[in-house]
Parts: sequence; C-alpha cells; structure tokens
Amino acid sequence: MDNANTLIIVESPTKARTISKFLPSNCKVVASKGHIRDLPEDRMAIDVEKGFACEYQIVAGKQSLIKELKSSLKTVDRLLLATDEDREGESISWHLLEVLKPKVPHQRMVFHEITKKAITDALDHGRDLDENLVQAQESRRVVDRLYGYTLSPTLWKKLSNKRLSAGRVQSVGLRLTVDRERLRIAFSQSTYFDAKAQLLSVSKQAFEAKITAYAGQPIATGKDFDSTTGVYKGKENTLLLDEERAKAIVKELSSETFIVEDIQKKPFVTRPSIPFTTSTLQQDAIKKLHISASETMRIAQRLYENGYITYMRTDSPSLSQEGTNAARDLVNQLYGKEYLSPSPRYFAAKSVGAQEAHEAIRPAGERFAVPSETSLSGKDLALYELIWKRTLASQMADAKKATTTVTIKAGNGTFVASGTQIVFPGFIRAYVEGSDDPDAALDDKETLLPAMKAGEECALQQLEEVAHQTKSPARYTEASLVQELEKRGIGRPSTYASIIKTLLDRKYVIKDGPALVPTFMGFAVCQFLESNFPQFIDYDFTSKMEDNLDKIAAGKLDKKVFLNAFYLGEEGLENQNKLQLALDNKVVTKTLRLPQISEENPVMIGPYGPYVVDGEGQFISLPNTWLPGTTTDEDVKTLIAEGKKVHVPVEIGKGPVHGEPVKVMNGRFGPYWQEGDGKSAVRASIPKWVQDAGKSEDLEIASRYLALPRVLGKDEQGNEVLAQKGKYGPYISCNKKTRKLNRLDKDQQLFSITLEEALELLSKEPEKGSGGKAGRGSAKASVIKELGQFEKETVALATGRYGFYLRVGNQNIALPNEYKKDEEKAGALTIDEAVAIIRAKRAKE
Repeated sequence: MDNANTLIIVESPTKARTISKFLPSNCKVVASKGHIRDLPEDRMAIDVEKGFACEYQIVAGKQSLIKELKSSLKTVDRLLLATDEDREGESISWHLLEVLKPKVPHQRMVFHEITKKAITDALDHGRDLDENLVQAQESRRVVDRLYGYTLSPTLWKKLSNKRLSAGRVQSVGLRLTVDRERLRIAFSQSTYFDAKAQLLSVSKQAFEAKITAYAGQPIATGKDFDSTTGVYKGKENTLLLDEERAKAIVKELSSETFIVEDIQKKPFVTRPSIPFTTSTLQQDAIKKLHISASETMRIAQRLYENGYITYMRTDSPSLSQEGTNAARDLVNQLYGKEYLSPSPRYFAAKSVGAQEAHEAIRPAGERFAVPSETSLSGKDLALYELIWKRTLASQMADAKKATTTVTIKAGNGTFVASGTQIVFPGFIRAYVEGSDDPDAALDDKETLLPAMKAGEECALQQLEEVAHQTKSPARYTEASLVQELEKRGIGRPSTYASIIKTLLDRKYVIKDGPALVPTFMGFAVCQFLESNFPQFIDYDFTSKMEDNLDKIAAGKLDKKVFLNAFYLGEEGLENQNKLQLALDNKVVTKTLRLPQISEENPVMIGPYGPYVVDGEGQFISLPNTWLPGTTTDEDVKTLIAEGKKVHVPVEIGKGPVHGEPVKVMNGRFGPYWQEGDGKSAVRASIPKWVQDAGKSEDLEIASRYLALPRVLGKDEQGNEVLAQKGKYGPYISCNKKTRKLNRLDKDQQLFSITLEEALELLSKEPEKGSGGKAGRGSAKASVIKELGQFEKETVALATGRYGFYLRVGNQNIALPNEYKKDEEKAGALTIDEAVAIIRAKRAKE
C-alpha cells in the first residue's frame, strides 16, 4: 500500500511535526494530544459487579478533534496508530479505535526513534493492536482507581483532612521515606577517635598517613559500628579509642621514628556503566544536572519527539546493532582506536517482563549528533549530552588504575597511606560518574603518593588525634528513592517521577536540600495504612502486583481473576475498608507513635496539621518548621509549658499607606505589621533582625516595610523600576526582569538603592543558573563575604542551591543545619567559628 492515502495518529503536536518531515505526501499526521477518553474525576466509575467495567467518557474539549478524525477517515485508505510503544500508548490507540470505529484497514505503527529510516521502515511494517497490553494497562488503571477512591475517603474521615490521598505505589514510596526516618530516629550516634600523621618523604614531598593499629591491635573505624543502629560491633581484639586514649597514643608516638615497612601496588580496572534506562537516566540527571525526576522526563519527551533520542520509557539497557556501531564509530573518531573496548559490549535487560521499549535510551539515528552540532540549549542540551556521553562510554575501553598502599611503623603504632593512580583513563575520558567535566575529574580521581622505599625514614611534621562521629542512615533523595523503588520492583520507572511529585505536592515529604524528609502528615498517613491496611502497603505485595500485571501483558493471567483477588473476598480491599470504617478509632489514628516523644504528650494530627494538648485541654499547634525526625520530647514539653499564648495586637501609630493604625500582630507564620483592617489592610512580615533587636514596635521601621515596594523611577522605555521584598529576599524588578539584592545587610540596600544603581544592576547578566529570578537559589557558588585565612587559604561565606556554606580555597564545606537557611546566623559567623566547623568536618572525613 505504498501509494495508499494514510492517516497517522500520534499523541503530541511536536511528534506530529517531526514525523511529517520524513513522510510522503500521501500521509497525513494528526495529534490526539493524549487520551481522547478517560474515567471521570467526580466518581470511581468502575462497575465491580459487571466484571470491573470502566465507565469511560470523552475528555472535555476533544469532541471537535474526534469529528475531524472521523472526517479524515472518510478520505483515506488506511489508518496507522503511531502512539508510543508502551502500555499507555497501546491504551491510547485502543481508545481511538473504540471511538472512531474505522472501516478502513488499521494497524499499529511501531518505532523507537524518530529518524527518516525508522519512520520509513515503520510505514511498511505495522502490527495488530496488542490486546494483552491494553488489558494490562486497564488493570493498572482500575487497581489505582479502586485503591485511591476507596482508601482516600477513609483517610479523610479518620484523619479529618480532605486534602489527603492514598495511592498504590505512592503510599509505598511514602513508607520507604518514613521507614528511613524511623531508622534515623532510633540511631545511636557514637564518637570514636583515631590519629593522622603529616609526613615528609626523603624527597621532601608531603603526604598523610592514618593509624590503623596500636600494639598489634587494630584501631576501630566506622565499619566497626552497625550502619543501621549505630551500635558498636567490633571484634574483641579491636581497640576502640576515646579522646583520652587517642591523645595518650599521639603523645607517645610523637617521639618515635616513622619507618616505611612495606609498599604494595595493585592494579585494577573499572568498567563503564551500562546505557541509560528510564530509571538510571532519572538518577543521573538528578545527581549531575540537579533537575527533578519530573523535569528529566519532560525534557526527555521533548528530545524524543524532536528526533534527538530513542524512546525514553524503557527498562532495557541493550543497544541495537545500529546504536552500537554508531557509538563505536564516534569513539574511534573522537578518541582513537585505543579507547574502544576490544569488542562490542552487549547489555541484556534484567527482566523478561519489562513492559517498555526494548532498547536503551541513546542518541537517535545511525550517526549520533555531537552535542555542539545540535540546535539544543540549556537543560535540553545538558540532558542530551549526558545521554550521548553515557552511550559512547558504554563502548569504550576499561579504565586502568593502580592503588599504592604504604605501611609505616612508628614504635607501637602502625600507619597506612594510600594512593590511586590512573594508568589509562579509558571510558572516563568521555563520562565520569558524579562529574560533568571529565578532564577535571581525571585529576580528582588520582591521589598520588611520593616515591618511597622500604626502610626509608619519613619526617614527622604533625601528629594529631582525630574525632569521628557515626552517621545515621542517609535520607532518601529523589535519585536514591528511584533506585530503591526499581530495586524492589515497585511500580514502573516511567511512573517514578509522578510518584515523587505527588509526595511533594501533598506535603507528605519536603525537601531539605536534596533530601526527602517526611512530615508529620506523611508519618500519620503511613502509620494509618500500616496499622489498618498492612497488606496493601507491603513492599512484597506491591512488587508481586507488578509481576501480575506483566503476566496479564504476556497473556498468562486473566484480568478479572487479578482484580477479583485484589478487591473482593474477605482479604480484599473492599471488605477491609468496610471493617475499618466501622471502627471508632479516630483518636488512636490521629496519635502519632514517635519513639522519642513521651506518651504523656503525644503529637496529634488534625485538619490544620500537627498539634499537642496541654493540661487544660488546649490545642497547641507545632511550628511549621518542626519535623518528626528532629523534634525531641524536650521541644514538645517546652512548647506545652509556654502554653497557648494569646497575642494581643499592639497599636504603635499611624501607617504610611492609608494613614490608618499600625498594629504588631502574630500569626501562623510569625509576627507581622498590619496597617488598617479588612480586605484593604496592608501587611508586612517583621524581619528576624528586627525581632532580635527588640524593635518590632518601632513605627519608623514598620512604616518602611509597609510602604514597599519602593518606586525608584522609570527606565528609558517608561517602565517602573521597583525595589521590594519577596519570599526569597530583597530584589529589584523592571518589566519582568529581576535582580537579587543583599540578603545579609538588614535590608540596607533595599531601602537605599537609587534608580541609577538599580538600572546598572539590571543591565548586568544574572548569575548563571538563577534565571534572573529574585531570590532563587543558583547552581553556581555566590560568595557573600570573605571571613579570613585558614592554612594559607581564603575562607569565604557563600550561598548556593542548598543554602549557606563555607568555601575554603577550592573546597566547599557544608555548614551545620542551623546555619544553612538562617541568613542572620550565617552572616554573623566569625573566622574562628568557621575554622572550628572546617576542622570538625575534615575530622569526620
């Protein structure tokens, strides 16, 4: 049917435009813009008694599109459904056939990349609709619908909050973050000591060695503590040093001669990572490009639809022969034959039941476009380059390295110095884990020791005891949560981005830097589901459900049998939910079980958030900044002791805006000034520095903030230039262009900046990564001020994506949490305090 008039339906306009470039004139491409039918949002719309029949309805606004498609079908000889090659795409095609009821021949048009060759081949190699894939997708949709529409109303009733929701995979993702926080709460932190020596070789080159044994006994390290509980588990012969013993050993060994006893060199190789799957692409983009899982998938969708990469929803790391050859040709061209792996590398999918496309995410085509040759920019370019590098690296030679371990004796002490040398970089010339600058990373990966010989004496420059603290299990980040979900077989990689987004949108978790921290509400929802619906939030249950969906997709399990087992019967969701609704357990449900909080003053959950009850029965809300993992029993008792204070507004004079009374008020988010009452009232938050200085009732200061924004004048085009204060601090703005002002000068710049100064600032380019938005974090370091010198290097206070930190030469040092988000406290840091923080941080390392 080469000359047959053909209608091709795809999901998106972008995909339609890209495909059209490769099609003959007898083909017409139309975008359905997603599903044309779906379940209504106002009811469950699942008829359980009729075999879980779905009550689909036409998506609002799609009637005209359907009319256009039906009209087009009358003028063509065949229909090709070119929706994505996964269960969702199969489902969209099925809905199109159900609604359009075409009388012309129709097939699925299958391709995994949008290139001329792929599209041309797909025109002549269609296939029938896969009913098993459709059944698997509908089963997933029905299960998620039953879960959400059955459990969510129960959550609303039991926790008195209609903003809550439960989801089949979402709830298990929440449980992972809560379980990790419980481990952190229960973790017993310990301090242990060792010692390090700064030595000089015979050639006068400095190096560092750490003590590993004393008097024949190995010194305890972090590995001798349980990583989950923090409990010491060292062997009987292991020596656990406290500060006093460590100092005594340092004093004793300081007068000893340090002699090289043994030198061991061991070669080893590291192999490149496999090409990207959906999951690993999300993980790497989060870690290296600092973009969320949701944004990663949006960008990847654009790259695919514009013909830059292969299909981005895939569980398979395998490369086609075309992809393998393209990668190897480019490696040979860019780096030379010695950088190619001796033979092509082939990668197999982990699961035969993988529902997605059957090739890894790679650059599209027979020849990969070099990133600099594309018209891409910004994050689109960054993600394409990441995919391009990873694909090339997968066909490159192993990196060859060598470790050198030097054992040094000093009296009763044994010290070890270690170094790593890159003998041949291999694949890391193109791609390095955790870095976007491979050339720089080559140096970073090397720790070279000076040349030494056994029997050689090393001059002692400094010997000091070093304190270490055991670390509680790290909180999940988006990247590590994606990794854990995939490892456990929970959900599908293509759904992980939406799962994390839902947890954040519902405020079940919040972000502290990159970490996902469960809130009190997240704990409450998880606790309720664990206590009352344990099987439906069980890790293995959720994983087995994915296996069953795979069996439906393979035609090995009937959809109705699967749904009956999930929803009906004594153990089914329907009956378990009825039993729960019949129980009078609201008080128990709303009481959080936190091991560090006494049962005398438990934290409760209500419609407005977490609270405690004092001795008189008064409800006292917990501050918004409190979290389950960091709130102590002492915090709660102090809050109750202070009681529910009644804050009486204090009138301090007439205001600058309407001439009405100005009052000092106190609200949920802290103290503020208010001029007037009702809808016309003007409000301004009282800055922390004003509160600390006891000047909250100073009318002059209040008037300055209530009068914001300051109109500085107009630019040459007549646009107003404003100085104002927003959520992220002070800034200036003009015609949608913004620039940040100083956050640490008690708003002096905000109230003193002139029109000329503002125009000059607006004329300069914003910091890279800030997008010019006021107060938003930048991916690039922004030095606030220099504090002084430490070990001949400049120490500066800087601010970045995750708050304030110290910069020592080229090294970044994280500040304790109490400084990271507190600009007043960070700005007051002295060089002595900074040095103490630097020393403590380096000691832990």
